[in-house]
Amino acid sequence: EKKSWCCTRYNRGCELSVVTSQPYDCHAGFSNWRAGWSRPKKAWCCVHYHVACEATYDCDAGYSNWHVGWSDAKKAWCCVHTHRGCHEATSLPYDCNAGFANWQVGWSAGKKAFCCVHYRRGCHHATSAPYDCSAGYSNWQAGWSQPK
Repeated sequence: EKKSWCCTRYNRGCELSVVTSQPYDCHAGFSNWRAGWSRPKKAWCCVHYHVACEATYDCDAGYSNWHVGWSDAKKAWCCVHTHRGCHEATSLPYDCNAGFANWQVGWSAGKKAFCCVHYRRGCHHATSAPYDCSAGYSNWQAGWSQPK
């Protein structure tokens, strides 16, 4: 149960068949992500699952030529964190970083729903979750019960 609960709510502990349609498997090699993952995989997993977020980029440097001058990883990072380097087609209805410190009372219901579904931010969870999805994550395949 822990595996399915954490997979559904936090995209953690998902079996490979659940994530194979994605360009990267953010669970594979997670215990060694700093040294073992490519820069684009780190950026993609950071943007989509908020894991492996180590890179910071100067989003002012080279902005006048960002379309061809920036790597995909820098575009993704700057788009999410500064809203620079985003393709027009990726314009989002809400900025899920803006006001996050006060999301419970400061965000509209629409923003909470969007950010929860797309970024796992602003979700209303029970104050006492049945599982801690960070505990034992580096060994989730062998160490977690099926419900988690």
